[in-house]
Amino acid sequence: MADASQPARGPRHSQVRLCPERWTGEHGVHLPHEALLTLARKVHAAADDDDPQRLEQAALHLFDALATHVRDEDVTMGALSPALVRILGRGQERLLSLAAELAAEAAAGCTSTSELCRTRTEELLALLVLQARDEHVALYDPAA
Repeated sequence: MADASQPARGPRHSQVRLCPERWTGEHGVHLPHEALLTLARKVHAAADDDDPQRLEQAALHLFDALATHVRDEDVTMGALSPALVRILGRGQERLLSLAAELAAEAAAGCTSTSELCRTRTEELLALLVLQARDEHVALYDPAA
């Protein structure tokens, strides 16, 4: 059985550490791309509102949801070409890394007054939009 403190994705995500004792809400539930985008928007809103506690909670929830989503997509990605799996996998890794960095920064008290925090929340949201689009096209509209 996989260690609950790590996403069950494999060795390439071993550097990402989860902190289950700090999570709130439901965990381990696969969310579709639109729900992940909603969570990312909540992270962005919490940063804009200068609410460090809400930002930390939202960032941890998003990281957890992303890790579950990526793990669950492994099966679906198996139907794609190896080159496409590598490209999409790199995007997923970047998202997980960025979400982990943001969660750590939020835990340290980052707010929208911090340029680093603002940049991370905006970058995370933008990358998630692009990744969701790319995965949708690859999985459901390969002719595009």
